[in-house]
Amino acid sequence: MLRSRLATFASMTSMALLLTSCSAGGDTTAGTANGKVTLTIAWWGNPARTKATNAAIALFRKKYPDIEVKVRPSAFPGYYDKLNTEFASGAAPDVFQDDQVRTYAAKGLLLDLGPHKDILRTGDLGQEFLAQGTIDGKLMDVPAGTSPMALVYQPKLLQAGGMAAPAAQTSWPDFAAQATRLAATLPKGTWALADSSAQHNHLQVYLRQKGKDWFTPDGAALGFAKEDLVEWWTLWAGLRAKGVVPPPDVTSGSAGGDVSQDPVAAKKVAMSVYGTSVSLPREDWKYGPLPGEAARPGVHLMRSVSWAVNARSKHPREAVRLMDFLLNDPAAGKALGLTRGVPPNSAIAAALLPGLDPQDEQIAEYVGYLREPGHSGTAPAPDPTGGKEIRSDLLTRHTQDVWFGKKNAEQAAEAFFAEAAKVLGRAG
Repeated sequence: MLRSRLATFASMTSMALLLTSCSAGGDTTAGTANGKVTLTIAWWGNPARTKATNAAIALFRKKYPDIEVKVRPSAFPGYYDKLNTEFASGAAPDVFQDDQVRTYAAKGLLLDLGPHKDILRTGDLGQEFLAQGTIDGKLMDVPAGTSPMALVYQPKLLQAGGMAAPAAQTSWPDFAAQATRLAATLPKGTWALADSSAQHNHLQVYLRQKGKDWFTPDGAALGFAKEDLVEWWTLWAGLRAKGVVPPPDVTSGSAGGDVSQDPVAAKKVAMSVYGTSVSLPREDWKYGPLPGEAARPGVHLMRSVSWAVNARSKHPREAVRLMDFLLNDPAAGKALGLTRGVPPNSAIAAALLPGLDPQDEQIAEYVGYLREPGHSGTAPAPDPTGGKEIRSDLLTRHTQDVWFGKKNAEQAAEAFFAEAAKVLGRAG
């Protein structure tokens, strides 16, 4: 009951803040009033993220009383539509959360952070994180948190089925065989494994284990072959036919990214590939490496979201200072916690570890494991313009064609590649 009331209060607080910031009206880009510089910051996320971010910004205001910060929290649906409209009208925020760095950099909308190295401290962030926000040698945004892929599983269900937790040395065929045996021991309405066939981040790990990736380093083309996609879909179709993964009607609710509909969140599966920044029920779940990682790690220290600065900000130096504070200030790190995943600042991540609850602690430890040499792959180049459409929209639609028998895997792969080529050609 108490948790429910707190969640309701946080949600109401978030909405009140959003309405307050919107009610100001007019151009809300940085200005100067009463001798203060005014910045605007925008992000999407759940009430917990909004509450934590507001707490960190309150600390910033206290440390820098000459800088006022207006906040624009929102839910994810419609976030980018609103942001694009604001850029077009000259009312975009000074600092904003993003995960489409190449798209906005190509439009000249992101501030090159390189000339502001005297303010933005990157020494504890790690090159693997900085690379994900670097375009043509210029640092254009900085990851605000991590969300590397992991295998999540319910130990009680595995133990009851006589199955040990998979390890990095477990091959995908062996993993599929283990999951098949486990499925026979589970209660009705529960499956051994969630269906990853429409999940672009899961496919990426599989491709990277084969020495490939979603896109070529220059972003001009897909970085894998039609046969790779057919192989991926065939793997999951076989498991689906055996009842190892849920049927399409159970899986399809989350295929477009609705976490609340995910079979993992509903505890309808014993195991799944999953991002570490995505909230799960606080009990029952453990995190570990994915199958196939020992030979060639496909997992990388993937950012969850990033902070970027509007290239047209009237106060870029102050905006970078706010970004630096959110990334590197210990008090801000404590306030933010793991609301955007484990912090990319290794010192802050280490300082948070002793105070974390058991589930967050194991997430932090897993990210620490990935930081060790040989446990994760090199970060890929940022996705090209149109990458999100290809990875999310096209993959989901064509995977669903396979699920519901509209096309076989070969036909769907042919159609997917044809459409992806058009998207990349349009973006180029």
